[in-house]
Amino acid sequence: MKLAVAALALMSAASSLAQNTPRTARDYYNELKAANNFNHYKDTFVCFSDDDTPSFAVISRGSDINEEMKEAGAVPDKTVLQARNLLFVETYYEGVSNKTVVYVPVGRDGTDWDIEFNSPIHGRMLYSINWTTGRYRLSVYALDRSKTIPTAQTFGKCELIHPKQ
Repeated sequence: MKLAVAALALMSAASSLAQNTPRTARDYYNELKAANNFNHYKDTFVCFSDDDTPSFAVISRGSDINEEMKEAGAVPDKTVLQARNLLFVETYYEGVSNKTVVYVPVGRDGTDWDIEFNSPIHGRMLYSINWTTGRYRLSVYALDRSKTIPTAQTFGKCELIHPKQ
């Protein structure tokens, strides 16, 4: 009886410790990938912030989606073809998806995309991505304060979800 009580107490303590162990963004990503969550045409890159937040983003350029569809034998429709210059970003926090947000290109280099919003403040988010290194910068602007100085910035690195063999 004492042995059963001791075993139960040990299991309870181990369970409590496991629940209090912080999980990383990569832990949540790996859990979703193991569950075959990233099997869509738009699931090209996963991007992790350099800080310790338990969030990550899954991104794809419209041109990546077109290419993935063609490789799979699907014929992209007119809407998909017209989206070739857009950037699709789906963010996750603690493994839970937010909606996909579509960013429009800034300039012709294919390295910057932005979106402007009016709620909760008038602002702008700008993704700058170096496709050679996978490094990115996400800048957030409160446009009522400044159009040129970001209110916040996040830096990180993107990697392919399904590397080509």
